Amino acid sequence: MRHLKKSVMAIAMAAAMGAGMTTPASAASGDYNNYWFGCNYESSNTFKFRIFYNSNLAGDYRNIGYAVYDFDSVQDGTGYSPLTYCGFRSSGSGQRVKNNAASARNSHATYTGVLYYNSGYKGAADYIWGTVNQLEATYNENASFNWQS
Repeated sequence: MRHLKKSVMAIAMAAAMGAGMTTPASAASGDYNNYWFGCNYESSNTFKFRIFYNSNLAGDYRNIGYAVYDFDSVQDGTGYSPLTYCGFRSSGSGQRVKNNAASARNSHATYTGVLYYNSGYKGAADYIWGTVNQLEATYNENASFNWQS
């Protein structure tokens, strides 16, 4: 019985210690996922919104799966960084997404993607359902993104 109590106590302590330790993957926020997984190729990407550097879905792109309050300040797991285009050696490669978007594509079946002129989901907006070959209200003036049902 004495050994059973010690075993139960040891397991409880290990569980308590493990609960206090989180890895970035288990504590992942939408920002973290957008930052680290937004450049996966289309075949392996579950993100349904893609923003492009050039008009007509051309140039470099960035996949977005979660709301972004400010494209220039996204949690990356150790601090805050700007979202940048993926860097596949085309125009826009490595440039910041904020105020640098010309077109977008939304392949989500349920939600409309909304690009906002200002950070914090404010100001003029482009409502994207399907493909938009040239943004109107946020052309090269995009600061945040959110989904809308």
